[in-house]
Amino acid sequence: MTSQTDQEAQQQLFADTLIKLQIHSALAKEHIHHNKSPLPLLAQSCSLLDNLPTSSTSTPHWTTAQRALIEALKIDAWTALADACIQANDLIQAEASLQRLATLQDNAAGPFSWRAQKRNSSSKKTSSTSLSESSNGSNGTANSGPTEDYRQATSGLIQTWGKLRQVYNDMGKVDMANNFGKRIQKMNELLKDPPFPGPSPITTTTSS
Repeated sequence: MTSQTDQEAQQQLFADTLIKLQIHSALAKEHIHHNKSPLPLLAQSCSLLDNLPTSSTSTPHWTTAQRALIEALKIDAWTALADACIQANDLIQAEASLQRLATLQDNAAGPFSWRAQKRNSSSKKTSSTSLSESSNGSNGTANSGPTEDYRQATSGLIQTWGKLRQVYNDMGKVDMANNFGKRIQKMNELLKDPPFPGPSPITTTTSS
């Protein structure tokens, strides 16, 4: 294909994806209204987004804003699916959905990601520079601190861990529940006294 044709095809893919997501959302709401399960439609949205060719080599004509929107929509879609699974008391699917959601949120959390904390801990790097470099590939601007996107992703990640803790408690997997409780505690300790300005600690609740 010519460059122009390729660009048009990629922009059409982006537009078609947004339309399909709107259709799935509308149908899911209709299913709920008629007391039918929205889970299949919500799962379709997640699958649609996960299977998109979003790399810069696959869709070079997408803008940074378009890629960011797709990543945000992935988090929204998996959040909706996970919450619906919890509401339906489908604990197995809730666990899988929450794990996938946590991965997406951790990827978006930048220097506050759990992966970055584990990497820093294992390498004994505790300075603010090393914390930022581990996630951002320091370019001399690490001192600027996390962006609002990092804050939102970190807050969402802690909330997701809280849901996972409750799901594991409901499944009788106490050790797994306690593990996520410890993760929440460690992350909140980091947020109370971060090496650079960041989000406030998040309080999660556990239903009785």
